[in-house]
Amino acid sequence: MQFQRITSVNDPALTFIRTLYEDAFPPHERRDWASLLQLIPDTKEMHLDLVYTADKNIGLITWWEIDDCFFVEHFAIDAALRGQNYGALVLNHYKEQLPGTIILEVEHPEDSFSIRRIAFYERLGYHILSLPYRQPAYADPNASFPFLLMSNRILSDQEASSMAEKIKNKVYLASVR
Repeated sequence: MQFQRITSVNDPALTFIRTLYEDAFPPHERRDWASLLQLIPDTKEMHLDLVYTADKNIGLITWWEIDDCFFVEHFAIDAALRGQNYGALVLNHYKEQLPGTIILEVEHPEDSFSIRRIAFYERLGYHILSLPYRQPAYADPNASFPFLLMSNRILSDQEASSMAEKIKNKVYLASVR
């Protein structure tokens, strides 16, 4: 498995990435495509990575370097390839490569899909943070959605709150300015 940071809006891998991105995430959980493309050359802290093998594209991961943590904004494996351990391999790769706290968001456990997703992250060593959290909307700074934060290490509410505020300001509010 290999990882390629997308650094050009003309990268041919963006065709696969766009399809997966729009299929895997509902509109309120993603940027519009033009806004995401604008971040590629303009935002060095944001990484949009293609996950692939020699013969096929597997998935995408969008992550941010934010001061003292790394924030996984989007992570998806091609639906046809799910259940083949690619997700675990990808996340374990990033846990080894990113030296520090990794934060990600998940939906509340309200259906079987979100319950399985949380269990998947927990099997990989992530913990649900107790801090109440609302994901800011990408297009409207006054809207938000209830989510949970998970981390690869246990954080105090004070640490989690500080990181959540940095994520909000860097990832979400910056996109509507």
